[in-house]
Amino acid sequence: MSGFDTLLTEQSSDLARDALAAGLPSSKVESWKYVPTRALNRTQWIEATPRTATEFSLTGGRFVAVPDALRAKDATLSAVESARLDHLYRAQGFALTHGALAHDCLVLEVGRGQQQTVTLKRLANQAAEAGFATLVIRVGAGAQLMVLETFEDSQAMESNLDSLCILWMLERDANATHIRYQAANERAHLFTSIDVQTRDNAHFTLQSIDFGGKLARTDIQVTLGGRGARTELHGLAVTNGSQYHDTHLAVDHAVGDTQSAMAFRTMVDGKGEATFNGRVLIQKDAQRSATEQSVANLLLSDTGRINPKPELEIYADDVTASHGCTVGNLNQTELFYLRSRGLSETDAKAFLQYAFAEKIVDEITDAGIREQVELRLLGELKHGELIAELKESVDV
Repeated sequence: MSGFDTLLTEQSSDLARDALAAGLPSSKVESWKYVPTRALNRTQWIEATPRTATEFSLTGGRFVAVPDALRAKDATLSAVESARLDHLYRAQGFALTHGALAHDCLVLEVGRGQQQTVTLKRLANQAAEAGFATLVIRVGAGAQLMVLETFEDSQAMESNLDSLCILWMLERDANATHIRYQAANERAHLFTSIDVQTRDNAHFTLQSIDFGGKLARTDIQVTLGGRGARTELHGLAVTNGSQYHDTHLAVDHAVGDTQSAMAFRTMVDGKGEATFNGRVLIQKDAQRSATEQSVANLLLSDTGRINPKPELEIYADDVTASHGCTVGNLNQTELFYLRSRGLSETDAKAFLQYAFAEKIVDEITDAGIREQVELRLLGELKHGELIAELKESVDV
């Protein structure tokens, strides 16, 4: 039994039937081992009511104010797209629930050689409301697309849930950048599934920032399916209070001459908990592939918890691969140095946290989002000029 059973019994699809039979994943499912599912099971979720919006938004499982320039002329899913979605939906019980309850399946398309930028705002749902939607994005040969995904930060007294599945298809020489800035309300349960497939010489970049939410789960799968394809995946999760942030990332080098780079930073304070699982697979025939993996975790309290699990699985002979994973605390020597330069203990800690996250922040392509992240990390520091000087002399 789960909190979605009432909604699922109102559906007649095979996915709904299978979701009811499967239930939500338990801790026996490795990828959901640490996910706190109690609220998902105990809350009697109801269908979310969409709100009005004048800008492109996801609200209550519906997309509103969709840009005409990006709406696909033929929104019929191809056989490949349908098969990919079915595979995603059948991964485990929550994915089945998403597939059964998804209200909208929107198809966006950037034509050959075109360049587009779009902002998608995910609006908060109300008490006990759950919204599910799927977005298919086609990026044509030689086209470029930047998607800025932001989350409404509103006050919420009760649990609310928003789930979005995004299917990317990058044709030959396509270039796509997906920037996520998640600063949702403290009672939000947020689920995002991103599945990317690339053809020859395509380039996919993900920059993902997580601050908000009671529970935030992001699943990312990138398949480098064309020679010369490459991907850069950068992320930062800042967890506090009793928050839980969970990122599961997998890169599949399906063919040779492909490149991937993964850099993620996690900071946990209070009673927060964060999980990061990053897996890179280099197939037997993916010769001359290269991958870099850097995972660093900063534990800021005695009651927080971090669950890192980097994985590297190589079956080819001619590859270049590097990986590293660290878990640590604030450097006390550097903290003492900053205090000696006039910073309060609070400001000194904030600066060291910023320095830890700086590699990820500097990679954020959108200046507006980068500024919001910087302000969120540094807070209202009174030593702005000193910060610039210290950034040159402190190595974290």
